[in-house]
Amino acid sequence: MTQIGLKLRFQDGYDMAVANGVVQYARTKFDWQVRGQGPWFFSLDKEALLSCDALIARIEDDEDARFCATLGIPVVDIAGATSLKLFSQVRNDDYQTGVSAGAYLKKLGSQHLAWCGVEQVHWARERFIGFCSATSSIPEMMPSFSRSLSWWRHLYDSDAQLEAWLTELPKPCSLFCCNDLSAMKVELVCQRLGIAIPEEIMVLGVDNETLLCELASPSISSIQPDCETIGYQASAMLDSMLNDETHGVHIRRIAPGPVRERESTRVIYCEDEHVAKAMQLIKAEATSGLQASEVARQAAICRRSLEMRFRSLRGTTIWEEITTEKLSRAASLLSHSQQSIATVAQQSGFSSIHRFYSLFKRNYHMTPQQYREKKART
Repeated sequence: MTQIGLKLRFQDGYDMAVANGVVQYARTKFDWQVRGQGPWFFSLDKEALLSCDALIARIEDDEDARFCATLGIPVVDIAGATSLKLFSQVRNDDYQTGVSAGAYLKKLGSQHLAWCGVEQVHWARERFIGFCSATSSIPEMMPSFSRSLSWWRHLYDSDAQLEAWLTELPKPCSLFCCNDLSAMKVELVCQRLGIAIPEEIMVLGVDNETLLCELASPSISSIQPDCETIGYQASAMLDSMLNDETHGVHIRRIAPGPVRERESTRVIYCEDEHVAKAMQLIKAEATSGLQASEVARQAAICRRSLEMRFRSLRGTTIWEEITTEKLSRAASLLSHSQQSIATVAQQSGFSSIHRFYSLFKRNYHMTPQQYREKKART
């Protein structure tokens, strides 16, 4: 049997989802025996690690990378934290993650942007650069606060420097946190300081750690990496290396999934409070059968007046904003799920599949199926 080690901590959803992708690939390899921590796998103690034929590892720093190099076996890194070019990598496209964060936060209308990161790890730096690129920001001018990963893990410890930094940020501000852990700590500090989220600071994280994000108050919006694909493709790369079909160091970046929007970013910055309130409702309820008349009613202003304000400030009608939100949801489902077109239309708030096809093609200049096929190729 070929012994495949999984050097993962299994302390978060990232590791569990990557492992799930590995297991999916391993099912096609009858001679693979997967070893990892926890009750789900054959043991991966120190002795077993030394007897592995190959390793999929979440390498967190240079010291860990050097240790894995001493094993003398094929290794695929799924973290991208170290800048040492010792191993092939299959990992999240961190630059594109930053780009997605920047594009999303810009759309919400914030004039001020900031960054919370992890020091001296490659993936955090790439997310920061992508964020600056998408927002046309100069990295040296971006308000930033970075600490070590272990520092961020002490969620409930107070820190005067972080408190001062958050207090001094110009508000309202959109804050991109490099992961959900830092986003959670930021929220806890904001609560102690009386800083309102999302009205004063919008918080966006990465990893979509569902339990952490949902338990936070307010719940945390987060970008979802495609961890199962990372695990599956890491296994495929390792298989190719074992079969002597791949040589040298290769890096494959897996595009992240969509922003999972929650309460921490569910606000639109706009000088007109009625339009801002209406847009907040649209973002929250567009896919649940929301009508323009209901938007006007909840905005406490006559529909004609609200429509005029939308035209003036956003260049759209209320119906167009609702439709855009529904189509955006549909595009995300087409890109990141295998649900049928009819199910996608229904979950995106369209009561008629024919109407969905017509509006989708008008907006994206291709059918929903063509869009899905195009995204599958990229």
